[in-house]
Amino acid sequence: MKNAIRIMPALIAIGVGTMTGGWLVKLPVVHQVAGRVFQRGKLIALVGQRGIFEVDLRARIRERQFCAERIGEDFDETERVALRNELIASEALPTNAVKFDDSDRAFIILRNQFADDRQFRATLRVSGVSQRALKRALADSIRGEQWIENQIASRIAVSDTEVQKYFEQHQAEFMQPTRIRARHIFLAAPEGSAPELMQAKQNAILDIAVRLGRGEDFGQLAAAVSEDEASKALGGDLGFFAANRIPTEFFEAAEQLLPNGSSRFLQSHLGFHALQVTDVHPARLLTLAEATPEITALIAAEKRRNTVAALESELAGRARFVVE
Repeated sequence: MKNAIRIMPALIAIGVGTMTGGWLVKLPVVHQVAGRVFQRGKLIALVGQRGIFEVDLRARIRERQFCAERIGEDFDETERVALRNELIASEALPTNAVKFDDSDRAFIILRNQFADDRQFRATLRVSGVSQRALKRALADSIRGEQWIENQIASRIAVSDTEVQKYFEQHQAEFMQPTRIRARHIFLAAPEGSAPELMQAKQNAILDIAVRLGRGEDFGQLAAAVSEDEASKALGGDLGFFAANRIPTEFFEAAEQLLPNGSSRFLQSHLGFHALQVTDVHPARLLTLAEATPEITALIAAEKRRNTVAALESELAGRARFVVE
């Protein structure tokens, strides 16, 4: 009876979310009992005097599902473990305050992804997340990100030596392929179009060939008759493109033309083209200076992933009790 009387303040403290239960609230067994009493489920971890329960993890999953537009979609075991560790780590973070403007701005940005406030509220109801819980989750996330950024800033700096080494070891990644600049006059006739349309567009492209053969200006003709709205105002100019950015048959035809030479007429799966090449940049290896911004970003991103993972693991390790 005495033990029950001594443990009640601790259970009440846990139940109302305060830390006034004395040394007893540091014992996992007390939190396990509280989890059953207050229907919070199994105790997952104990960080200081704060117990993390199954209900907390479920709430975090719902919040993440809502923010990631994965409502109703199950998270696999790996994702659940990652969210568990993230939840534990967030409890171990220093309790620095987050500016209201930051969390409120994040909330507004998220809400603006929906057609209107009615749809936003309806989606929240379906996901089981309240606006208050969402705002709290956003504030926790911002607080965690701010603290982590301060902790890792000095660890993710990239040196010139690292950039040089990466460049030397991954030169194949920095081969710039052949790039061709061309302009075209386009008549839309996608595969599967009616035979009458295909015949009409074929006749039209033959007429364009005749007009170009008589010396009409390619750019002016493109502006007048091309059906590619994006390029016709530019005289049909497509800018520079590589093989992976353009239909195969189009690039292969362009490869066979000389800059500012005669035009070629072809049919692609999109329609009919009058094609003229205006410039060619042969394949080449980027210089170190040209590759440096991309390399720096790659190395920094990798350092960030590793450093953040290590930091979260370190924070999660501060939990005195974790259920695997």
